[in-house]
Amino acid sequence: MEILRILMEKAKPFLSKKNPLNMSINKGEKFFLKFLFPNYWLDWILIFISFILTNLPKILRDILGALTGLIIYYTSTKRRNIVKKNLSMCFTNMNSQEILLLTKKNLLNLGKSYFNLPVLWWRSNDRLQKICVIKNSHHIDHQLSNNKSIILLTPHTMSVDFGGRSLSKYPIISMYKPLRSSLLNWFVGKSRSKPTDNVVVFPRGGMSFKGIIKGLKKPCIFYYVADEDIESTNTVFADFFDNKKSTLTSISKIAQMTNSIVIPCVSHFSEKDNKYITYIDEPLKNFPSNDINKDAAQINNCLEKLISKNTDQYMWSLRIFQTRPNGEKYPY
Repeated sequence: MEILRILMEKAKPFLSKKNPLNMSINKGEKFFLKFLFPNYWLDWILIFISFILTNLPKILRDILGALTGLIIYYTSTKRRNIVKKNLSMCFTNMNSQEILLLTKKNLLNLGKSYFNLPVLWWRSNDRLQKICVIKNSHHIDHQLSNNKSIILLTPHTMSVDFGGRSLSKYPIISMYKPLRSSLLNWFVGKSRSKPTDNVVVFPRGGMSFKGIIKGLKKPCIFYYVADEDIESTNTVFADFFDNKKSTLTSISKIAQMTNSIVIPCVSHFSEKDNKYITYIDEPLKNFPSNDINKDAAQINNCLEKLISKNTDQYMWSLRIFQTRPNGEKYPY
């Protein structure tokens, strides 16, 4: 109900002073004096805890996160079963023991991500760029230099927000899902539009696409997490690993309307480098086509390859198969 209330209040975008749409910063989300009232004090405590976490050594954050992941694994039957079901539907060749081990590893990584995410909220862009690396950025640079806009197609990995920070040197348009708490929504959202950025982050919804399409009329990037099952009517079923998944058709439509180039990318944490890596793949060829089903299959094929780079860091806890073809049982 709180999410609906936020949407009814017409959630606003988060934007930096310099942004691709030249929007006035006054049109973005703001801090309100009501956030100081007692009913927000619990949220302020959470914000203070996030500040403490940010100042802990990363190894300690990882230990705390791994312990949290273990607690989730052993106590959150619902979350564990969602991960197991998704993995068993995607990898039918895996036996039950392999599924269980991957589930455990995935939830350990999920716990770690909870404790490392606050770094994005508190640290400056300069500090964050030292732990965020882009590989193959020439694919982006080449298209922008040729006055082409880009749709960066990315899966929902645990490092997807760090990917957004990695790309912050570019003009960026993206979307966010409003949080239940207005204060936490403002606090987290403002970290996605730091003073040095050139960005607009729209609240997810139909009105967002008008701004996105307008922005893509000139060279910029639309950072699009397109693998969630949001029960939209603008979907078709396409192969996703070993099953069928409801797949958004909006990518094809936006690319066609704006003549944008679609480039797959994925973000993950590298234990070896101790950094967040955003890997940019080659642009999609012959996309969009005149066949929406063919486009959906191509999108999912790209997502599969990106997820497979670090399978244990994908958000398998999402209900990615909640919309099923007619006659199929709800899997969760």
